[in-house]
Amino acid sequence: MNALSKPAPVAHRRFEALDSLRGVCAILVVMFHMPVASHWRSWDFIQHAYLFVDYFFVLSGFVIAHAYAERLKTGADAGRFMVRRFGRIWPMHVLMLAAYVGLELARLAFHFDSAAPFTGDRSVWAIFTNLALIQAWHVHPHLTWNGPSWTLSAEWACYLIFAGLVLVAPKRFRWIGLVLAIIGGVLVVSYARRWMNTTYDFAVPRAVYGFFLGCLLQGLWMNIPRLKGLAATGLEIAAVVAVCVFVAWAEGPVTVAVTLVFVVLVWVFAGEEGRVSRLLDHPALVTLGRWSFSIYMVHMFILTVMLIIARKLDWMPGGRRVDFGSVWVNDLFALGLFGFIVVIAVVAHNRVERPAQRLIDRWTKPKAA
Repeated sequence: MNALSKPAPVAHRRFEALDSLRGVCAILVVMFHMPVASHWRSWDFIQHAYLFVDYFFVLSGFVIAHAYAERLKTGADAGRFMVRRFGRIWPMHVLMLAAYVGLELARLAFHFDSAAPFTGDRSVWAIFTNLALIQAWHVHPHLTWNGPSWTLSAEWACYLIFAGLVLVAPKRFRWIGLVLAIIGGVLVVSYARRWMNTTYDFAVPRAVYGFFLGCLLQGLWMNIPRLKGLAATGLEIAAVVAVCVFVAWAEGPVTVAVTLVFVVLVWVFAGEEGRVSRLLDHPALVTLGRWSFSIYMVHMFILTVMLIIARKLDWMPGGRRVDFGSVWVNDLFALGLFGFIVVIAVVAHNRVERPAQRLIDRWTKPKAA
C-alpha cells in the first residue's frame, strides 16, 4: 500500500483538524492564565503554555496564504482583504475593551478596590492605541487593557506586511517572508528579555517569525507528497508528543524553536490523513475550534473580575492564587470557572463575532459585473 498521497489541489477549504488544535491551544492558554491553586497549575507544561500562542501565528500564516496568496492581484483586492481581516478581529476586541472600560468606570464610581482607575496598564491613551490595534507595536512599556489582545495587534502588522508583499512580489513573497521570519526570530532571541514570552515589546517580530514561516510552509505543503494511512497516524502521534515534550521542557533562548515545532505540527495535520486527525475532526472539537477566538478574547476579563471578587471574599490567602485549602475543591472551582468562560464566549461568538463577520462579508463581497 502506498504510504504517500499526492498534494490536493488548491482549495479555499477549512482545515478542521488544525482548527480543533487551535481550540485545544486556546484552552491551554486559559489554563496558563488561571490563578487557581489546582493540581495542574504547577506542571511545567502549563507553566510554559504561553508558547501555544505561537501555534496561532503559524496557523494564521498558513491559512491566510492558502486563502489569499492567489487572490490579491490589485490594490482593491488588498484593501478588501484588510477590511475583512479587520472585521474578523476588531469587533471582539472592541467588545472586550468596552467591558474593561466599563469596569474602570465602575471602579471610579463605587471605589470597590484600591486600584486607581484609568492608570498604568488601563490608561486613557492606551484606549486609542488599542482601538487602532497598534498597542503591541512597542508603544507601551507593558500590556494594556485586555492583555491577550496583544496578539491581534501583532497579527494586524502581519496582515499589512503580507498584503504588501503579495502585491509587490507575488511569486517571491514567501521567500521574502522567510527572510523577515529569520530576522524576527533573531530579534526575539537577541533582544527580548524573556525570549518567546515577549508581548508588548517584541510582539511583532515574534508574530512575523511564526506567520511567515506558516506562509512558506503552505507553499511547500501544496507541492510535496504527504504520508497517509498508518504512516500518517504515526507521524501525527509523534508530532503531538514532540510538542508536549518541547513545551514542558523549553526554557530561555531555546523557546524560540517552538515556532519550528509548530510548523511541523501544522504540516503533519494539514493533510488530515491519519487517525488522530479523524479524532480532531469530531464535531465537538471542531466547534471548540470555532469558539476558540472568543474563548481567548473573553477569558482574561472574566479572570480579572473573579480576582476582584476573590480578594473581597478572602479566597486568596497567599495573595497570588485562589486557594480554598483543598486542591480538589480548587480543581472543581477551576473547572467551573472554565465552563463559565466557555458559556460567555459562546454568547459573544453568536451575538458579536459571527454577526460581525457576516456583515463584513456582505460589505466586501465583490459586485457582479
